[in-house]
Amino acid sequence: MNDHRKPTRLDLRHLRYALAVADAQGFRAAAELLNIAQPAISKAVKDTEVDLGFRIFDRSGPRVIPTPEGTVFLDDARQAVAQFERTIRASRQNAAGARGHIIVGYSALATSRQISEALDAFHQSVPGVQVEMHVMSTDNMLRNIRSGVIDLGFLLSHPTVGAPGIDQMPVWSSRIGVVTPAGEAPAQVADLVEMPFVMGLRENWRSWRALLDSACERAGLTPVVVDEAWDVQVILQRVAERRGLTFFPMSMAESLPAALELVPVTGLDAEATISMAWNIKADTGLLRQFRNHFPPLG
Repeated sequence: MNDHRKPTRLDLRHLRYALAVADAQGFRAAAELLNIAQPAISKAVKDTEVDLGFRIFDRSGPRVIPTPEGTVFLDDARQAVAQFERTIRASRQNAAGARGHIIVGYSALATSRQISEALDAFHQSVPGVQVEMHVMSTDNMLRNIRSGVIDLGFLLSHPTVGAPGIDQMPVWSSRIGVVTPAGEAPAQVADLVEMPFVMGLRENWRSWRALLDSACERAGLTPVVVDEAWDVQVILQRVAERRGLTFFPMSMAESLPAALELVPVTGLDAEATISMAWNIKADTGLLRQFRNHFPPLG
């Protein structure tokens, strides 16, 4: 039997390596993610299992998955790493004279005046707090919220989007429109039937593509996808070059280049809802103050 009273030799590195294996679902992928040699990760995880007295991962299948005991350990380890990150970050900010520091992730689809207006109001009511904004994919955002790399995230609300320990609050909704070169906007869904489309890569725009699939099916439209790209700016550039149209929430209309326009299309009755997400166990009074400037939808 493992003696729970014995001192541990584990440190934060062991927790980080185990979490990387869990997130990447494999040792090789985790090594690539962390940019270190695979044997170093394998040894660290093995040492962790010996110290704990149980196996963290089941290695018998094609993917490395946590054991029941490992799942509990990884959840606690994730919270420990998140708290460590916050402690270091807060200490650095306090030393610099700041009253707080919030790191926010946001999907490219969440670009809108709602964020800008709420940020202005927050800075007026809680001066001296530094808010750092980073655009990232939804999957990275969820991972970074759980690990403590970011405090909050604005992401697309969808049944496929979520993770244990993360709460979500819908904050605004926007009708989905079509991005076209200026002056070339279609009027109705029938005008889109044979038009080419540029879309975000499905592997990186997973939830958005799933939402569009359902919306187009209801409208009786099968978009002709001729090009895919990872970055939103690349997608917009290709639309400007008349290589195809694309779909975006109408809330992004004000942020488009002058050469493009984002318009609603009759017959495409679909909405995108943006939610704010945060780690339930890592919530703070400052984060609650921040969220209060984004009233829940409905």
